[in-house]
Amino acid sequence: MNKFILISGFLLSFSLFAQDALELDDSNVEINPDTEVTSQNDGIVPEEAAPMPEATAAEDEGPVETEETEASVTPEETPAEEFVENEKSEQSDADTAAEVASTPANVMKTEVDEDKEFNIRESHWFSHFAFEGMEYQLPYEYTGVKESFSEERRKLYGGRLGVGGEVYLGAGFMFGAAIEGYYMGTLFEKAKTADPEIDDLDVASSKDEGQIYGGDAVATFSFLWDFKTKNPFMDEWAYLNFEPFIEAGIGKAWAYNKKDYFYDTGAAAGTGQVQEAYDVSYSDELTNARVGGGFKLTSRQGFFFFLKATQNRYDITKRRQKGFTQQDDAGQVPVNGTVEGAKIDAVMVYSLGGGYRF
Repeated sequence: MNKFILISGFLLSFSLFAQDALELDDSNVEINPDTEVTSQNDGIVPEEAAPMPEATAAEDEGPVETEETEASVTPEETPAEEFVENEKSEQSDADTAAEVASTPANVMKTEVDEDKEFNIRESHWFSHFAFEGMEYQLPYEYTGVKESFSEERRKLYGGRLGVGGEVYLGAGFMFGAAIEGYYMGTLFEKAKTADPEIDDLDVASSKDEGQIYGGDAVATFSFLWDFKTKNPFMDEWAYLNFEPFIEAGIGKAWAYNKKDYFYDTGAAAGTGQVQEAYDVSYSDELTNARVGGGFKLTSRQGFFFFLKATQNRYDITKRRQKGFTQQDDAGQVPVNGTVEGAKIDAVMVYSLGGGYRF
């Protein structure tokens, strides 16, 4: 019990001593504007601070004067900054002008040419293609038991390709010249049964084959009209050029035409057997002189459409025939050789096509 009292007294006295020590430490720190702060534990006696020089007060007032000075100077420096900015802007404009001046002229010209529309009223080149049809006169003549035929005008169809150039003469008139090549024939012709009652090509059939091809040198003379029309597909207006023209040309051509017919029932038909045939071909060499006319429709991009009709006067310079004929109950008669004085009437050729001017 006595130990407990002693220990309690000791602890109480220690806590009081600690509290006095803390208060003593706090009292050692004093704030005095005229003295420097020192630690009492170091044993240094505080010294009186030296009086503040007057320059210090001036320095304290310095920042206020500096702010006022800056505030007063800033407006005066603004014109200089604007001058610098204007100088930079002028320098930038000068650099831009120098860059444009250094740009190659052909580059700028190319950009303009890409958007440039086709001008038909200038000299230019062109190419065109057309679908054509004609009737070629042939002197076939035969009389048989089951089939008979005479002179015919065979229908031939094909195409024409041409290239050339045009010169604008002024006042809307245009002159052109071209070289053309063409081919027309009996396309996809099949053998036919000569007698509707017989459905057997081994017994009876008839087939016509023909073609003509050649080349022409052509000159054209035309007049130009501009007009505007509405595009029915795009619902917008289109500018076109209407161009009626006449043309004349000369050329050379070659033609080959054949008729192949036979009817042979043989012994299988009994007393009504028939044996007859006609197999004759003509090979012609021709010169051609043609005149014609039509019209063209040309867009501002250089594409054009045309329709025309020409009269071709073919002159047969040489005709060779080859084959044979056979009448019923008779032998074959050859017809080989050259035909003298062969002639052909004027032939109308109709063309529908288009092309490109550049």
